[in-house]
Amino acid sequence: MYLFHLKPAFPLRNFCKIKKRYTKALDCWKCHKAIECLKEKVFCPVCSAIQPVEGRNYFDYLGLLPGFDVDLSLLKMNFLKLQSVIHPDKFSKHSQKEKEISENCSRYLNEAYKTLTEPLERAKYLLTLKGEPLNNKNAMGSRDFLAEMMELNELIVTSNDSKELKILLDEVETKIQLIGREFKSSIETNELKKAKEAVFKLTFYYRLKAGLSSKMADNE
Repeated sequence: MYLFHLKPAFPLRNFCKIKKRYTKALDCWKCHKAIECLKEKVFCPVCSAIQPVEGRNYFDYLGLLPGFDVDLSLLKMNFLKLQSVIHPDKFSKHSQKEKEISENCSRYLNEAYKTLTEPLERAKYLLTLKGEPLNNKNAMGSRDFLAEMMELNELIVTSNDSKELKILLDEVETKIQLIGREFKSSIETNELKKAKEAVFKLTFYYRLKAGLSSKMADNE
């Protein structure tokens, strides 16, 4: 029998009780026994069969509660633990169904880790979990904000002054931190309109940051 448990970001004795607020109990596809405590969501605690990812979210799968602030060291540790036991190579002698589930789980795990590692993608995913995904139709931004972004982008393109670019980069990173805190507060209080506005702004500032970093690298 597989013995595998992720390290949760909260006391283990509270793990099952807390997780039930965010996820549903599932039945094992193979033995049909209920898997009520989702810390055992990777393998069935009764028959040891690997379990599909359906009905879970990225946070749940990686042993975290949904939230904008993430312990990246814990995230990486849980990712590596999962990766070591669900890799398709581990199921070469198992049934075809278990091989397929393993492949899907491995792909899902990589997507989950990549998304939760990046603050902007993490913020977008939290909106999706709230049923309010950000897209071109509901994206928003004032004319003044968009005009400011265009001016900053033009300044980045035309400037070759390394000191000026470094000052701009510091300002952009500070702005990202401030808007990130605004998003965290909004998503926690379920003010989804404000949360969307914050993510919309973050998208532009991360683009500016990437442009600045690239320009500074070219000037070296």
